[in-house]
Parts: sequence; structure tokens; C-alpha cells
Amino acid sequence: MSRVITLTTDFGTSDGYVASMKGVMISINPGATIVDISHAIEPQFIRQASFILHTSWHYFPEGSIHLAVIDPGVGSHRKAIVLKTPTAYFVAPDNGTLSYVLHEISSIHGTQTYSYADPAAKRSIPEGCKAVSITKQEYWRHPVSATFHGRDIFAPVAAHLSLDIPISEFGEHIDSILTFPIPVPFRDATGHMVGHIIHIDRFGNLVTNLRSRDLPASGAAVEIRNQRIDNSGSHYAEGQGLMAIIGSNDYLELSFKDGSAATILGARVGDTVKILNPAAR
Repeated sequence: MSRVITLTTDFGTSDGYVASMKGVMISINPGATIVDISHAIEPQFIRQASFILHTSWHYFPEGSIHLAVIDPGVGSHRKAIVLKTPTAYFVAPDNGTLSYVLHEISSIHGTQTYSYADPAAKRSIPEGCKAVSITKQEYWRHPVSATFHGRDIFAPVAAHLSLDIPISEFGEHIDSILTFPIPVPFRDATGHMVGHIIHIDRFGNLVTNLRSRDLPASGAAVEIRNQRIDNSGSHYAEGQGLMAIIGSNDYLELSFKDGSAATILGARVGDTVKILNPAAR
């Protein structure tokens, strides 16, 4: 049976971890189509994995299964879960990996107050979705390694899902999962729109949580780490030096032509970014 399974991990490609997971899945469902989203997630960086998954899963056919294994708690008592949404399935550790997915499909979004140090907390499963804790061991590979649940639990469960086995067969229903708070831009007392760096891509572009709708019609002047950026453009090769553009996922990005904005600015995920209020400039 041909079904799409996507794979997102922090395993890299220099070891055999990813290949082992794919081998397990193909052994269970030889007709599955397995697509790599990324294996270059920084080790244990759950927030990065959650964001990358959020920017990618929409482009796959309805009913696709998205397997994400960034699992610093492997072997502990953390849950392994399957989440079914109206258009897709997600298989992951219950550690915040699905935070952006739940934020997207929920009608209740995060608050304006946000700290990147805030821990994950339980959040209710949105209406129209279902979730189970993966406890039925007949769908696991045996023996189960305490250090490689990606191969022995997550991969076989995703493969069995691709054979149209209902999620209720994999374990007990749960009504909440762990998520971390998603940053929401807000307007400060001086009228500046305040956001954060939420991702740095491999080119050094700084991806913020600000969207095109947050930009003033008169054009945007951006401030980050006490540096003002007045240049804006529609693509990376336009202009010189530091520049603000709207990227392919509709997020405001800060880039540097033929270089890395992250290196030039010394910026990190979590840094504050302001779109300056034209009236207060």
C-alpha cells in the first residue's frame, strides 16, 4: 500500500540510524513512500524540529504520516504518541515536538507574554483531533533497545499506520500532550511590533515570528541587538548588507547578501526583533 511517511530527526546521516528506521518501515510496508524532511536538526533541539515540521508538513498529500524523532528522553518514562488531525498523522515523543502543529490547528493561540526558557506544559487536544499513547507492544520491533526507540517503536508504528490500522489500536486515548508556548508578536508601549528570532537556517538567515501582516504599509525599519536595518527587499540577492525580506513561509527574515546575518549580528534563537513604529522613528 502506497502511503507517504515523512521523517524528521536529529540523527544526521553519518551513522546508520536513519537507514535502520527506513529498513524497519519498508519491511512492514514495502509500498510506503518515505520522504526525508530533515536529519540536520541540532542534537536535542526540540523547538527547531517543531518549527521545521511546521514549515513542511502542509505540502504533503492528505493522510500523510509525519514521524519526528528528536528524543533526549529516550528510555525514560516520557510517552510516545500518535496524533491524528483532520488532514495528517503525527508520530513523535511527547516532549514538545508537536507544539507548532497544535498551535496551527488550535483555535486558541498562545499569549503575548513569552520566554524561551518557559518549559513545556500539558495542552488539550484540539476539537477534531485524536491522540493515543503508544503502549501496544505488538506493533513494536523486539527486542526494544532502551536507546533507540526511533527504530524499535516509532518506525514500526508509523509503518503500521501506513497500512491503515486505526490509531486506537496502538494504545490508550489521551486528552493532552506536552507543548511549549509559541511566541506571538505584540505591540509595545511605543507602538513598535515586537517579535523574536525563532529559527536560523543553514545560510544564516534569521527567521522571526513576524509575518507580512505585521509590516507597516510605509515599509519596515527593523531593530535587532541595538542595530537598525532599513533595507528591505523581495529576494536574497537584492540590495547590499543586512536586509529584511519576507521568506517563502511568510515569516520576516533578516539576511545578509552573500553571507550570514547570524554571524554578522551574533544573533541567536530567542533574540528580540522590533519592527519600528513609523510614527516613533
